[in-house]
Amino acid sequence: KAIVLRVNSPGGSALTSDVIHHELVKAQKVKPLIVSMGDYAASGGYFISAPADTIVAQPNTITGSIGVFGVIPNISKLAENIGVNAEQVSTNKGANYSLFEPMTNEFRTVTQEGVEFVYTTFLDRVAAGRNMTVAQVDEIAQGRVWSGVEAKEKGLVDELGGLKEAVIEAAGLAGIT
Repeated sequence: KAIVLRVNSPGGSALTSDVIHHELVKAQKVKPLIVSMGDYAASGGYFISAPADTIVAQPNTITGSIGVFGVIPNISKLAENIGVNAEQVSTNKGANYSLFEPMTNEFRTVTQEGVEFVYTTFLDRVAAGRNMTVAQVDEIAQGRVWSGVEAKEKGLVDELGGLKEAVIEAAGLAGIT
């Protein structure tokens, strides 16, 4: 009659989070979706929680972390110091990258655009799920984390409590006891 999703996640892949989010939105068209947050529901954990009809978090749940970062390893200086020479051959003029060569401005630009696209998508998903504007979400996002109490004050969480309170909420939304 309702879905209670227990989230206890620090996040992970943006693509995987978006796929889960998509499936939860589809399921939500059929039955109420209530999220119960455990110790943490951050980054991708919050991404999948955002569309819920009701989000219940514990007072100390670490939540939010609405942000994106990219890590690009580069050992070009080390390679130079130990005498490693790397060359690339490509079939196109795209933004190619090798961890053995300094990052080009072109690659940096393409990578930054990708990070910003994922962040914008994250903001959009949260804004839609929490009935907020993108500007309101961005104001409290930017990778920061909040306790459950703070997240409730900021509109990222609806109620404080645990799994029991989430189940009670689900029953109420489903019209059952």
